Amino acid sequence: MLNRINVEGFKKVQDDYRKDRSKCKKTIELNGRWRLEADYGPQFEVKLKTERAGEITVQTDETIILGGGGTAVHPVHYCMAGFAGCFSAAFAKWAAMRGIELKRYDIKISADIDLTTGFGIEDGIDAVEDYKLEVTVESDANLDVLNEILEDTKNRCFCMYCIQTPITPKIELIKEFSEQEQEVIHFICPTCFKKSMIFLDDNTQVCQECGTTGFFVLNPVTQKVSLK
Repeated sequence: MLNRINVEGFKKVQDDYRKDRSKCKKTIELNGRWRLEADYGPQFEVKLKTERAGEITVQTDETIILGGGGTAVHPVHYCMAGFAGCFSAAFAKWAAMRGIELKRYDIKISADIDLTTGFGIEDGIDAVEDYKLEVTVESDANLDVLNEILEDTKNRCFCMYCIQTPITPKIELIKEFSEQEQEVIHFICPTCFKKSMIFLDDNTQVCQECGTTGFFVLNPVTQKVSLK
C-alpha cells in the first residue's frame, strides 16, 4: 500500500486485463429522480452503489439565482469535485506505481463561468471561460519525475478525458402515460374510434373492426408506452 493505493492489487488486475482486453470495457449507469413530491429541499436525487459501503444517496439543488432552493450541493460542484477526485486518484496511483511516496498532496480546482446561455439570454455563449487545476505535492521525487507522473495522469485520467473530449450523449425522452391515457392509446382505434384494438403475439396492435395497425407497443412490465 502506497499513497493509499493497493499497488499489488492494481498490478494483478492490470496484468489480467492486459491478457484479456475485453475486460477493459465497462458500462456505467445511474438512475436518478427529480423530487417532484417535495415542496422544499434538494431537487434531484440519485442512489449510487459502492463495492463495500452499500448504497449512498446523493442529492443536489440548484442555487437560488437559478430557481432552486440552495439546500444541497449544486450539480456543477459535484462535477468539479468528481474531476478533482478522479485526477488526484490517478496521480497518486501512477506515483505509487513508480514507488514514489507523496507526503502531502492537495488539489485545487476553479472555473470562471458565464451564465448567459444558462439564463436563456442568448444561446451559443461558452459556459466556461477558464478551467484551472492546481496540484500541490510534497515528495522526495524531483520535479522532472513529478512532471512525468503528471503527464501520465493527464493521459490516463478518465475525467480528464471527459473534460478534454467532445462527448455528445444520446438522449431518449420517454413519456409515461397515466392508466386512463394508456387505455385510450392501447385500445381505442384511431380510425373508427372504437375500443377495438387488440395486441397480437408479437406485441403489436390491430383493430378488430377495420384492421388498422396500431402505432404503439405495450410494455407489460413497466406499463410505459413508446413510439415504435
